[in-house]
Amino acid sequence: MSVFSPHAGDSLSPPDPSDGSLRRERASIAAQACETCRARKSKCDERRPKCGLCQRVGAECRYREPQPTKKDKTMVYMLDALQRIEAKVDHIGRSVEPESGAYESGPHTSPPSSRLPSIGSVSMLVQDQTVRDQDRPPRQKTQPQHPLDTARWLANRIPTAQVSSSHKVFLWPFIHARLAEFDVDVAKDLQALTQEGTPWFLNHELRKHPRPLPCDARLEAEPVLDISAPDAARRVRFPRLTYEEMRTYTVHYFNTFNVLYLILDRRHFTDIMLPKVAKHGFGDGDYESIICLLVFALGKVALDGTWSAPVDNGMPFESGVRGGTHDRPPGLDIFNEARRRYGFVANECSLESIQITLLFASQIDWFTERGNLVKRLYWTCNSIEHWYHYDLDLPRTGVCDHEEEIPLPGELWGHRTEEDQQTVMYFLAMIALRQLVTRVHETIFEASKATSEIPEGYDGPPTHVIRELSRQLESWRSMLPPPLQWTDEPPEARFQYIQPDSPETVRSFTPDSTSIPSESPNALDLATAHLRSRYYYARFILYRPFVFKVLHWPAQTTDEDRQFAGMCIKSTLLWPIALASPKNRKRLVPYLFVWTQNFISILLILRATTVSAILTDVCRKTIDNTELMLTVESLLEWLADVRTIDGVALWSWKILDPLFRDVFPHSSVANS
Repeated sequence: MSVFSPHAGDSLSPPDPSDGSLRRERASIAAQACETCRARKSKCDERRPKCGLCQRVGAECRYREPQPTKKDKTMVYMLDALQRIEAKVDHIGRSVEPESGAYESGPHTSPPSSRLPSIGSVSMLVQDQTVRDQDRPPRQKTQPQHPLDTARWLANRIPTAQVSSSHKVFLWPFIHARLAEFDVDVAKDLQALTQEGTPWFLNHELRKHPRPLPCDARLEAEPVLDISAPDAARRVRFPRLTYEEMRTYTVHYFNTFNVLYLILDRRHFTDIMLPKVAKHGFGDGDYESIICLLVFALGKVALDGTWSAPVDNGMPFESGVRGGTHDRPPGLDIFNEARRRYGFVANECSLESIQITLLFASQIDWFTERGNLVKRLYWTCNSIEHWYHYDLDLPRTGVCDHEEEIPLPGELWGHRTEEDQQTVMYFLAMIALRQLVTRVHETIFEASKATSEIPEGYDGPPTHVIRELSRQLESWRSMLPPPLQWTDEPPEARFQYIQPDSPETVRSFTPDSTSIPSESPNALDLATAHLRSRYYYARFILYRPFVFKVLHWPAQTTDEDRQFAGMCIKSTLLWPIALASPKNRKRLVPYLFVWTQNFISILLILRATTVSAILTDVCRKTIDNTELMLTVESLLEWLADVRTIDGVALWSWKILDPLFRDVFPHSSVANS
C-alpha cells in the first residue's frame, strides 16, 4: 500500500521523537563537516581550528559557510524573482532580426501562401474549424526558427529611430507577412518608418495641410465711441460679434473645450473678462482681448461642430466633421483677430523682456484663486505633452520635470454647480490615469531603444510587471468618484452615463447615430467618452505583448498568455470616443489625430485574429462577436470619414481596404 494512501498510516506506529532529533543532529553534523571529511566521506568531529582527521593526516582544514535552511530562503526567492522581472523588462521592446531565428515555426502558424478567411461571414472572426492548438507542445528551451519567409525584408533592419507604441504594430513580421499576401505594397513605406520613426507619420499629416489656416477671414471693425474706456483710441468693436453671440460662444466653450482642457475659470471669465470687452471693446496689446477672442472662436467651433451641416466626405453616411469647410473651420474670422493681436504681446528677445520675465518669477501661493489657475494650466500642459509624446513621439520639454513640485488643482472658489465639480473630478481622474499610462509606456515600450519585436532569448512578456500595472489600473477605476464610475456588466452598462443636472436621465454611447436625442448633448459626454476610452487604451497596450507572443510564438503560449491576449482584444471593443455622440462632433474630439493612429493598429490586430488559431479560439470563447463586428465597422467608418482632413488616415486606407473590403459596405464608394 502506498504511503500516500489515506489508510496507509493506520498500520504504522507513531514516529519516535528521538528519531527526529537524531536526524536533525546528523543533518547538522553533515552540514558542518570540513571539506576534507566531506571528500573522504568520513565523520567530522568539528574541532577548530583543525578536526581530528586533518590533524592526523596533516591536511588543511576548511569549513563551508552554513547554508540557509528552507525557512531562510524567502529573500533568496524574492531576489531571484526580481532579477527575472528585471531581465524581462529589459527585453521588452527590443527589435528582432527575422533571420536570427528568434521565431519558432509551430503548427499554429499559417503558411505564407494561405489567405485570410472572410471577415464578413456570420461568425466574423470565429472559424468553425477545430482549433489546432489544443495539444500544444511543451515550452522549449532551444532557439525557435523564423517561419515568416515573407517578412525577410525586416532582416538587419533594426529601427534607427524611436517608434511610438501605436505604430509598432506596423513592424510586426506577422502583420507584414499578411499584408504581403494581400498584395498591399507598403514595404518602402515601412522601411522608411524603421529609419525615420514616428515622425514619418507626422510628415504625412503635414503634407496633407501644406499651408497654414487662411488669414484673409477677418471681422469688420469700427472704433469704440466710449471715450471713458482705457486706451479708447486703440480699441475697436465688431458689429457682427454681438453681446448675445459672445455669451452664447462663452457657454459652448466652457461646456466643451474647457472641460477637456481645464485652462480658464468660468466665473472669472464671465464676471470680469467678458463684461470688460463687451463694454470697452478689444485692444491690440490687451491680454483679456486675446483670451476672449480665442474663447469666442472655440465656442463657435463647439456650436457649429455640433449643430451645423456636416461637410462633404464623399460617403453615403453623414460626416462627423460639422461646420465650415475642410480648409476653413468655424470661427476662423474671430480666430484671425486673436492671431493678429497676439503679435503685440508675444515675447521679444530683448533685455527688457528678460527683466520682465525674471520679475514675474515670484513666489506663488498655490492655495489662492490665481494659484489654482496656475495649477490648472500646468497640469493641462503636462497632460497634453505626455499624450503627444507617447502617441506621436513628439519631444518633451522640461515641463514634465516639475510634477513633484506642482500641487494638483482641486479647489473650487465661489458658488459652483454640480457640473463644475464634475469637471474638476474628471480632470483629476485623467491626470491619475495619464500617470498610469506613463508607467506602462516606460516599463514595457521604453525599456530599451528598440521596437516591440522580440529579441533572441525571448522569455515572454514581463508577466509579473503587467499583473502589477493591471492591478494599479483597476485600483484607479475602483477609486473614481461615483459620478465617474461605470461597470462592464451587464455589457450595456459600460456605455451609459448620467447628466449632472438631471441624475434621473441616463444616456448611452451607441454606434447608431440616429438614436441620439435631438436635444443639446451633455456638456460632459466628450469628457466621459475620453476618460473611458483612455482606460481601455491603457488596458489594450498593457496586454498587447501577449498578442505579439501568440502571433509569433504560438507553440510556446500558455493558458495565461491566452487569457491576457483575450483581455487585449476585449479592450479594443467599442471605445466610446468612436461612438455617437462623440463621433458626430469630431471637431471637438480631443487629440483627433492621435485616435487615428490607435484605430489603425487595432484594426490590424483584429484582422490578424482570423489567421491565428489560438486567437480564433480565444475570440470564440470570450469575445462577443456582435460587439467585435460593430467595432470594426465603427473604426472603418471613422477612418473613412476623416481621410479628407487626416493624412495618415488617407495613407492607411490602401492597407485597410483590401483587408476589410468584405465587411465595410462603403468600401467601393470610399475608393471612387
